[in-house]
Amino acid sequence: MNKITAVLFCIIFIISCSNNNTEKTSSSNSGIKEAVTINVEGTSSPESIRLRNGKLYISNIGEDNKTRDGFFLCVNEDGSNPIKLFDGELDGPRGFYFITDDIIAIADHDRDNGLSGNVVLGNVKDNTIITRLTIDEAKLLNDIVSIDNETIAVTDTGNSKVYIIKIENNSSLSIINTVDNVYGANGIAFDNGILYVATSGFMGGDNTGYIYCFNSDGTGLDKWTDSIIGSGGLDGIAVYNNKLYVTDWGEGGTNACIYTFDLNTKEQLEKIEGSLKGAADIDVINETIYIPELATGLIKKIEL
Repeated sequence: MNKITAVLFCIIFIISCSNNNTEKTSSSNSGIKEAVTINVEGTSSPESIRLRNGKLYISNIGEDNKTRDGFFLCVNEDGSNPIKLFDGELDGPRGFYFITDDIIAIADHDRDNGLSGNVVLGNVKDNTIITRLTIDEAKLLNDIVSIDNETIAVTDTGNSKVYIIKIENNSSLSIINTVDNVYGANGIAFDNGILYVATSGFMGGDNTGYIYCFNSDGTGLDKWTDSIIGSGGLDGIAVYNNKLYVTDWGEGGTNACIYTFDLNTKEQLEKIEGSLKGAADIDVINETIYIPELATGLIKKIEL
């Protein structure tokens, strides 16, 4: 091998090594994360999930389209020891949120009355329904978040509204404000005085597929994002460690993903993928995303 050939060989070797390193770096930032299935028996169209005091609570819409066939499951974090809650008391429970360790607020679809719905207070410790607030004008109550121990916000997807509801003595409910023009309002999250709403176009509405935001008193409604996110089929939303997580069903609902944004800069940080289908109302806690798959009936988790 002469000197020129040796030099060329060294150059090719260096370039090759550089390319290999680039490929490895690109692969590590691809956003592909392994979604682990939590083996839970008895889930039926799981819509929303919350981890509370070491237990996973899962709302199940039901699948027979009969009155009062929705329910909740309470399981250990590994999916074991399932306990059925509110069986025969709920129609089609969707989003829910803990007010105290024992009391939850639930967005329940009233199947007796078209798409109208009830906001329900339930006690998970006693397995009892405390009260219901019927919202006759509703066209699909969908998700709930707590603003404080006496106030919750509930999305209405079909009516493109968010209802601000007062809880008195953990025993009665009343609407104190309504925010209009939150087009296709679906998942909702609250952080530092601001409500964030993921919107979906699955009911045919315009101006959907964005994240909207407004103050906790209902003022200052604006689009948090300038453009439609992903396929526009947004569902669950959560805030964790100064990041905003939102699920997107993807085209046809078969290639769901989770987008991550910096809460302050609004910069998209990651698109998390990994064999997800119909990812609904997520919970992000303890460096883990808990995901109910409405399309498959499975419960999954992704470690951050």
